[in-house]
Amino acid sequence: MRHTPNSLEWGTKGIDFVRLYKFIVPKGKQPYFQLLDEWTPTYETPLKVYLDEAKIHNKNHFPCQYPGCSGKQTLFSRPADLERHYKNVHSNVKDSFPCDYRKCLRSQDPFTRKDHYRDHLRDYHKEDIGCAKGEKSSRNKDKQKWQRAQKIWLAERYISHKHWRCNRCLVKNYVTQGWECSSCKNPCEEDRIRARKQVMGDPAETTMEDPAETSTEDGYAAAAPSCGACNGGTWIENEHGGYASCPVCQFTTAESFPLENNVAYY
Repeated sequence: MRHTPNSLEWGTKGIDFVRLYKFIVPKGKQPYFQLLDEWTPTYETPLKVYLDEAKIHNKNHFPCQYPGCSGKQTLFSRPADLERHYKNVHSNVKDSFPCDYRKCLRSQDPFTRKDHYRDHLRDYHKEDIGCAKGEKSSRNKDKQKWQRAQKIWLAERYISHKHWRCNRCLVKNYVTQGWECSSCKNPCEEDRIRARKQVMGDPAETTMEDPAETSTEDGYAAAAPSCGACNGGTWIENEHGGYASCPVCQFTTAESFPLENNVAYY
């Protein structure tokens, strides 16, 4: 039997049955309540309770069916938006996406949404995820304009000769293992493959796996200069071989500031 809050008459008994359960939101499936281990199942509190089916009168209306929902928004236009609402507002089990850059502050303060983590990797760490703004057009003029913007966008990215990150699941894959994601089997984009092959073909342009590291002439990794303004970050290398800014406090130095013993003086 498929139990629901209405079939169990939870709303008429004046008891907060929800607190006895863990609310689980499986991707693409019906959310449900799972009875906590410390409670014994009864006829009023079975092991598993599903949400009641919504009476949808419009194909673009998907109401929240969580008992007593008091969220700012309770009606959604897409099932994906409703699922995100269940996860972010009601679920006891939150998604967690910690940044895999060891020195990044968000490595200890994970994102709860994958799209926000993707934006962080693209906009903060300058990884080559996604593409330049705008869309390709069937008209040659617009398509060429977008291709030029894409070329400039790629030139501003940190391109690793060791790995590439899957644009779909955000898993880091090593180049030596091929161009198919080891997790979701999504292929790496052709322009990203070409960019890495260009880097591998010219050692002088090679970007290390972690922007917090630079390569010495003998091939060993050396720590990048630490920031004297906040003592928390390491400088980001610019295209001139100098160090342009701290990724933590965003303190910016001139390209001509000298580096001595891996310390930037300013």
